[in-house]
Amino acid sequence: MPRKAAGAQPAREGTLDMLSARSSAVRARLGNDSNVSVDYIEACGDCFYLAIESALSEICGWQPYYAVAMQRQLVASQITDETYQLYQLLHAQRAEGFAFMQGVDSLEALRRRVLVRGKQHRPHKCVWADGFAMEVIANHFGVLLLVIDERVQESQMFTRIAPRGACAPSSSGEASELDPSQSLVLLHSSSREHMNLIMYNGKKLPQLGDLPAKLQRLWGISAARRSAGGSHTDGCAPLAHQDFQRFLGDGVACGAIRPRPGMAPAAPPPQRAAENSGANGNAEGDSSSGRPVREARRGGGGGSGALASLAWLV
Repeated sequence: MPRKAAGAQPAREGTLDMLSARSSAVRARLGNDSNVSVDYIEACGDCFYLAIESALSEICGWQPYYAVAMQRQLVASQITDETYQLYQLLHAQRAEGFAFMQGVDSLEALRRRVLVRGKQHRPHKCVWADGFAMEVIANHFGVLLLVIDERVQESQMFTRIAPRGACAPSSSGEASELDPSQSLVLLHSSSREHMNLIMYNGKKLPQLGDLPAKLQRLWGISAARRSAGGSHTDGCAPLAHQDFQRFLGDGVACGAIRPRPGMAPAAPPPQRAAENSGANGNAEGDSSSGRPVREARRGGGGGSGALASLAWLV
């Protein structure tokens, strides 16, 4: 008697996550561009920071202020009491991704917890980078973050976090214009909240002008035309000549955390539900591609802006 065919079993979540992170799958998200490849990052709770460290180290080599520990110290220094109160409220409401607030009873306690590195203390014991942390890093190092987020529907998975003052409205009104020499980091966020670094033409830290226009349009941006005599800058990675200790203040040496005097801290972000609703204007449309683009900052590039992607845990 012939054997009955077993019913098709749904793929396990981990399998789907692994498949979505393969180079071929990421390349397919970007129009099967043969220049796209993936640099896989260790899943240790520090994956976003490790990706940034790797990207920034590409041009002039590793610098101590690119290290994960220093990036975490930078993010911790920018957490305000308002941010702490918001995180506390979301934890009380049992919002997903805020279990780390258990036992955190003060602003200083939150800052200390953000400093904990996953590679040293295991992933579940550290605070993963969220949208707030990503904006702080983008602003400090002056890099444009372009993210493919597999956790949302395809029409909304292309999200950008631009450094303060980088974007300007296009003369055609179709996309935000940036300098073609703007350094950027391409990231892939899997459905299980792990980030890998996307390389373009072998570069971990390409400039916007390196990307073809069709890829720029996925994120609703375009490289502004260079004026006569303009050139493509080839200097060191962003902030390579800035004194990182002076940025954080005298408190670095003694372990205290304080923002640099005169630097406005990043504004606390609203919940993700507001972002996806489209009612508050966070989802922008790119008329050239017909694809909505999620902007992780409100307002223009010159304002401090609130993040729309709080639930970004990587």
